[in-house]
Amino acid sequence: MVMYSKIIGIAFFSIILLVINPDSDSYAQESSESKLFDEANELFTNGQYGQAIMIYDRILEKFPNNSQTLKLKGIANSNLGNHQESLKQFFVVLQNNSDDVLALTGMGVGFGNLGEYHEAKYYFDTAIEKKPDSIVIKNYKEFVDKVISKYPYTPTEKPGNADIKPNIPDWIKSIARWWSENKVQDEEFVNALEFLIQNKIIQIELVYEDGSKRSEIPFWVKQNAGWWAEEKIEDSDFVAGIQYMMENQIIQIQISDSIKINQKDQEFLDFEKYLREITNNINDEKRYIEYPNPSADVIKKFLRDYNRWNFEEEVSKGGMNFPDPDYEVFDSEYHILYKVFVNEQPSGLPLDHVSTLEDSFEFWKNTNVTLNNRQANIEFEIIREKHEANVWVTWVVRDLGQGVLGHANFGKGIVEVTLGDYNCDGSFQLYDVSTVQKIMTHELGHSIGLPHVTDPDNIMYQSMSPKYAYCLIE
Repeated sequence: MVMYSKIIGIAFFSIILLVINPDSDSYAQESSESKLFDEANELFTNGQYGQAIMIYDRILEKFPNNSQTLKLKGIANSNLGNHQESLKQFFVVLQNNSDDVLALTGMGVGFGNLGEYHEAKYYFDTAIEKKPDSIVIKNYKEFVDKVISKYPYTPTEKPGNADIKPNIPDWIKSIARWWSENKVQDEEFVNALEFLIQNKIIQIELVYEDGSKRSEIPFWVKQNAGWWAEEKIEDSDFVAGIQYMMENQIIQIQISDSIKINQKDQEFLDFEKYLREITNNINDEKRYIEYPNPSADVIKKFLRDYNRWNFEEEVSKGGMNFPDPDYEVFDSEYHILYKVFVNEQPSGLPLDHVSTLEDSFEFWKNTNVTLNNRQANIEFEIIREKHEANVWVTWVVRDLGQGVLGHANFGKGIVEVTLGDYNCDGSFQLYDVSTVQKIMTHELGHSIGLPHVTDPDNIMYQSMSPKYAYCLIE
């Protein structure tokens, strides 16, 4: 039997270029900045994050709110372990667009890396609401839920962001009371609110409007305004009602650009203070931290006992020393039994890819396969004795070659499937479970004697684009 290794190729460049193109028309028109962006991205995808960050900083000097640059700088800092700097980039993105899913997820990862799991959960929960089908966010959410249940801790107190300053003029409270009693129009009440905000007497979190407006004001908001005027509730409760109406665009308050800029600056300063408090708490508490993305730890597990997890030497020999599978012919059909040895895996791996092997077996059992012009019925049986096995199966993290996701000896022999690569963001990132299963199913197809095909919808097509379990760039 002629034996050779088959590989799956991956066109990963199209994925990276699609995600990290500039997102500003004016930015794209600046050829010099566009070249800088391309240069930084090449460094980024090669894992040279420090050099990429220096170029991103040059770009941000001219385009300080370019969200794509901020997000890539955030990811680069995260991969370098600079979690506070990473969080700052994502925070600025969310100041300008609170719905940015990558930034929300990045905030969750960053807080998870600092051991602030409740804060991380808030961001993961918000992100999954906006992108419910994301495997990456689901994996992070599962992680943080498990950690919170296992490791109780005291979250760092956040700085207040809706403090009322003293000396509120009496006429303001009078208008609030009259408004609650429907004695003045909404416009007059809004004018009073604008006075409070413009003069920094109260601080309202900025809301970015989409132009829509609701007409009905909830009863409880007007009731709160009346109670506040009579000093029956705290200032913070009154502000909560105003914030609710702004967030739901029931009222629209005109805030000058200077106030907006100053408020954003103050928000950022408060956030920096919050991060410093978190760092102090980590040092004081000697807090246990379990990092959200386990990809780097998986590599360490596999490198500790390299030869135990890899069949590299056996691959070079091909399948010549493996016994042929047992088969019989009934009604002009092959009935073939492949005995499979499944290599053990390091303990404590984050994703259960081993259990999907049975699904790959089941796929070929239920698929019409033709070998030597006969219908072939394929069965797989897992055995413990390596010398009796027709196929050895293992999962690896070593580099199998540029763009290679897995390989297998033709007809019998070794099947190796990679668990991740460096093609998503320049650091090693684990594939999601469905990708690993698809690669395994493909490679098992080679092990039973099937070649590549030209139909891109067929499992034996020669290339695929993997999906990642934890990479922020989806």
